[in-house]
Amino acid sequence: MKKLTIILSTILATALVVISFTSCGEQPGVYKPKKKISKIYRQRPSSSERLSEEWKWDKDKVASITYYWSDGEIDTKEEFIYDGDRLVKIKETSGYYAEYSYLKKKIDRIKFYAPDGDLELEFIFHYDGKKVSTITVQEHDDDIDKNIMSMVERGFVGKLISKEGVKIVSKKIATQSKDSFVMNFSYERDNLSSVSLDDESVNFSDYDKYSNIWYNFFPVRVYELNFEIPSFSKNNPGKQFVKDGSRIYYVTNYTYTYDGDFPVIIKADVSYDDEDDDFDYSYTYTIRIEYQ
Repeated sequence: MKKLTIILSTILATALVVISFTSCGEQPGVYKPKKKISKIYRQRPSSSERLSEEWKWDKDKVASITYYWSDGEIDTKEEFIYDGDRLVKIKETSGYYAEYSYLKKKIDRIKFYAPDGDLELEFIFHYDGKKVSTITVQEHDDDIDKNIMSMVERGFVGKLISKEGVKIVSKKIATQSKDSFVMNFSYERDNLSSVSLDDESVNFSDYDKYSNIWYNFFPVRVYELNFEIPSFSKNNPGKQFVKDGSRIYYVTNYTYTYDGDFPVIIKADVSYDDEDDDFDYSYTYTIRIEYQ
C-alpha cells in the first residue's frame, strides 16, 4: 500500500466547492478567472523568496504551467489541452498525462496514464446536488509510477489540504488493504468545511468575503510546497485545522493582502502538536501572486 500513501500525499493536499471545474456559470471544465495568474513566489522560514510557478495563457485559457525547484532550475512543465474551452487533458513533459471526462455539467473522472498509454490511477466523483460529496480513488496498476504520483501531487489535491494533512491521510491509507479508498466532503454554503477519511479530517473555517483565485481550478498540479487554499471554495479560509478523532494537532491561520477582490500575498502561521498537550513547533511561510 506504499503507492496509496504516495498517492494521497499527492492528491489530498488541494481543493473545489462545485467540482464541475466551472467559473461564473461557464461550462464544466472551463476556468476563466477575472484575474490571470502570471507568477507565484514562495518563501519558507530562513530562506529567501523564490519563483515557484510561471503561468502562460492562450487568450482566456491556461496554456501551460512551469514549475521550478528551489535552486531556480525547471522542475517540469504541464501543457493544457482543450476541446473548445473545456479542459480535457494535461500532459507533463516526460509524457505522463491526465484525462478529464464530464457528465453533463459535472466533472465525472480524472484518469492518469503512463507514456505508453497504460491507465494507472483514477479519481471518480460523486455528487450531492451540485457539490462533490465523495471522491473514490481507484488504482489500476500494482506499481504506480512515481511520475504519475508527481502529477497528482501537483494536482487539485495539492490545494485541498496542507502537506501535513496529506500525511495524515497517507498514514491512514498505508494501513488499508483495499485497492481503492473514499474521501468525504462537507460544505458550509459555497465553501469547503472538511475533507474526511474515517476518523481523520482536514477542516476549514473563518472564510473571508474575497474571491479565491483558484476557485474551480483543479488540474493535476501543486508539488512539494502545497497550496493550502481549497479550489473547492469560493472564498479564502482564515483557518485550517487537522483532527484525529477529537484531537486537533495541526493548525494554520491565514492572513491576506488583497488587490481588489483577489489575494496577492498569503501568509500562513502554522502550529503543530505531536501526540501531546502542547504545540511542539510553529513556523510561517508566505505565498506571493503576480497577475497579468
